[in-house]
Amino acid sequence: MKFSPVTIANTAAGWLTRRRSKFVVGSGSTVRWLALRSIRRGTVEIGERCIINCNISFDHPGGRITIGDRCYIGASHLVCHSAIAIGNDVIISWGVTIVDHDSHSLDWELRKNDVTDWSLGNKDWTGVSIRPVVIRNQVWIGFGASILKGVTVGDGAVIGANAVVTRDVPPYAVVVGNPARIIRILTPTPREAEAQP
Repeated sequence: MKFSPVTIANTAAGWLTRRRSKFVVGSGSTVRWLALRSIRRGTVEIGERCIINCNISFDHPGGRITIGDRCYIGASHLVCHSAIAIGNDVIISWGVTIVDHDSHSLDWELRKNDVTDWSLGNKDWTGVSIRPVVIRNQVWIGFGASILKGVTVGDGAVIGANAVVTRDVPPYAVVVGNPARIIRILTPTPREAEAQP
């Protein structure tokens, strides 16, 4: 059997990534390991029958990302300090950013040494707001959207392209814009309503 150079590179990248972090991948799932080159020391759990093409960056070794079953994540970026949880049957397009922290303090005195610290491989998280992100089941996130710290996106919600989500999104809401606002509430199908806890 002949393997392409991309397949060989992806397999090697997968081996290296799993050596540097805790990675669990469910049966039938495919992962584009080459996109995960910046992953280090965090924990990732991917459910069954997923297609994962995103980049994952951990900003703390205790970070944890969980992805449910039958999810698709395009060429997007998950940036995790502590926790990002994605439910089942979620579709995330390309160019989406999901981040569970502000990256820097709002206070100049607390962030003035950030660049110098980075050059030394350090990061001072003092004054940086960190809150988990939760994406519930059956959510669709359009291309270029940003989901920011502390947001919970309810079951069946749709996030429009390039939306900037700074607040919780109710179940089955369609949100668009910057900042994202509700433009419609969808009616769940009988099957979706039955699946709700």
